[in-house]
Amino acid sequence: MKSLPTRQACRATAPVSVLLLLMGICTGEEPEVRPEEQRAAHLARMKELAASIHVYAAPGKKESEAKLVSEPVLRYGDNTRKNNESSLWIWGSKGRPSAIVAIEFYPNRPKQSAWLFEIASLSAERISVERISAERGDELAWTAKEPGLKLQTIADADPPADKPVRRLAQMRDLRKRFAAHERETSEGRIELRPLTSPLYRYEDVASAVIDGAIFSFANGTNPEVLLVLEAHKTKDAAVWRYGLAQMTGAAVAVQLDGKQVWERGEADPPAVRESYVNGWIPSEMPTK
Repeated sequence: MKSLPTRQACRATAPVSVLLLLMGICTGEEPEVRPEEQRAAHLARMKELAASIHVYAAPGKKESEAKLVSEPVLRYGDNTRKNNESSLWIWGSKGRPSAIVAIEFYPNRPKQSAWLFEIASLSAERISVERISAERGDELAWTAKEPGLKLQTIADADPPADKPVRRLAQMRDLRKRFAAHERETSEGRIELRPLTSPLYRYEDVASAVIDGAIFSFANGTNPEVLLVLEAHKTKDAAVWRYGLAQMTGAAVAVQLDGKQVWERGEADPPAVRESYVNGWIPSEMPTK
């Protein structure tokens, strides 16, 4: 095979403008920023895949279908897993979303490029999901065996504040009391990084949710564990409650004030769990 030019040769033979384009070849690294046209094409494909997923708040009842929010709540990549142009989508336009879905692109799969989907229930009830492919027909019919969130009261937390800005500050302080990690077969234990800003914020007066936010613990910027914090109005007073959701095929665990309060086992795709499912979708997108 013909060897690639050295960086010195590139400098000697290429004008500066061309050199910038060749820098990825000379250094053996990909450019950090993908062309805008390609990013737009990837977003369009992710939106198409998201639209093929149908979430039902009540299994077996088509009228309970949750609405897909038209834009992703997060776009991210994960260099450690060699995926890029990934995104996070939610279903539900009022109150806490019924489900959240990650769509990730893996251009370096051994046999072919492929998209990975991960679906996590965020409902306090059981949900069902269908994915309908225009090319292949029904490809997924899944009903959660249990609710996605089992909300727990944070007994020693200060009562929720009256103003939304102050409540957001309280939620950020509460989030700091949590820590999360995952375990990979090859990499061992990986401490997950809490993202400062919530992915999504909501309220639902009908369900006595004064305020709520979805935070994430990430590998890089890839959300692996979701932390839901909600201010609930009760008969006696307003209280803070939390729930957790898996958004990865790796085994994950969460601690509150240094004590483990939640864990989920490995779910290497394709996998089906009680309130989480993932799987591969063959891709027709170009890899370069």
